[in-house]
Amino acid sequence: MAGHVENAARTELLLTLERSENPLGAGAAREALLSAEIDVSEATAGRILRDLEQKGLAVKIGVQGRRITEKGRQAVEAIRRQQDYEISKEALLQSLRTTKKRELIDLIIARRALESEAARLAALNGTEEEIEALKAILAETRHLILAGKSMACADRDFHARIAAMSRNPILEAALKLIWHNGQYSPLLEAIRHKRGRTLGGDHERIFQAIASGDGERARLAMADHMDNVLRDVEELEE
Repeated sequence: MAGHVENAARTELLLTLERSENPLGAGAAREALLSAEIDVSEATAGRILRDLEQKGLAVKIGVQGRRITEKGRQAVEAIRRQQDYEISKEALLQSLRTTKKRELIDLIIARRALESEAARLAALNGTEEEIEALKAILAETRHLILAGKSMACADRDFHARIAAMSRNPILEAALKLIWHNGQYSPLLEAIRHKRGRTLGGDHERIFQAIASGDGERARLAMADHMDNVLRDVEELEE
């Protein structure tokens, strides 16, 4: 049986045990899996139940079958938290897969709040090596602009480096979700180009502020950058 099918069966049986008022035997376990559109043999269902018992997630009750343990209930809570997270993440990612003007504006406003704080923290926490890496990205950006090439990837690298320098994993993770849409940077680059500007135009000032170690100056430089991007998008015709 394919590994992903067995993993799905194991998760479903654990959830079934948590819901069940009575001990669960192999036959009932197979029926529960079939209801969830997971087709396994009764022998396989029994083996999975034994596996759950060996892991301390279930306990055998004579010949009646198995009940869930407290450890099993904790595992169910973890499963449900993960499922809720995946649903929330997919909803957010779906909102990022749009090129509608209003939703793009909302994304930039969210970025302004998050990235301004990331820049402030980067100025306070960045190491000399990270400053040099950020400087190298800036140099690559200039090279791409002079060559007339897209600098969308360099733009993502610049902002991602600053987020990593913030030393705030929650802030960095939130920004990664926003950046997950691959069309985002190229789209903004096209909009700014249409307005006669480039995405890298404000990066020099952001870099200098971060390199100086002045957190407030870095925060304002990033906020100004995102305001400029926001203005270009707002002025775009529908």
